Amino acid sequence: MIKNLLKTLNLFFLTIFFLSMANVCLAGSIVVDDDTTASTSFVSGMKDQTESFLTTAEFSATMETEDIIATVITTVLSFLGIIFVILIIFSGYQWMTAGGNEDQVKKATARIKNAVIGLIIVVFAYAITAFVFKNLSGGTGNNQTPVESTGSEETQE
Repeated sequence: MIKNLLKTLNLFFLTIFFLSMANVCLAGSIVVDDDTTASTSFVSGMKDQTESFLTTAEFSATMETEDIIATVITTVLSFLGIIFVILIIFSGYQWMTAGGNEDQVKKATARIKNAVIGLIIVVFAYAITAFVFKNLSGGTGNNQTPVESTGSEETQE
């Protein structure tokens, strides 16, 4: 039963992820010329829908590649965090309803321990991602401006 539930949840989240990625890819590839005829109303409707999706998902047409990658990574890590919290809650429920069954308690405690470790890894991955994409300019670390000389220093001859 647990395996079937986990497989269903996994399939559900993967389907949502791939559908959202396909929509983002379509949003970047649709181009509508202003001098087209009425036969492009379908494409125009698709453009309106993708623009609406982009604004809802906080994407923009002028968004940098780094921003898109950061948003995708943040979304994936958020889904992983939610999955680990659900695993912790489910394992706690399984532990409480074990009724003295040692095997069920051992499975639940092992799952809780693994879910907590996974949640810690996800939090650290999120922290590293946030640091890299917010503090490093383009991932190169060259975001500091050079210090200019004010001319107040005396030169020795």
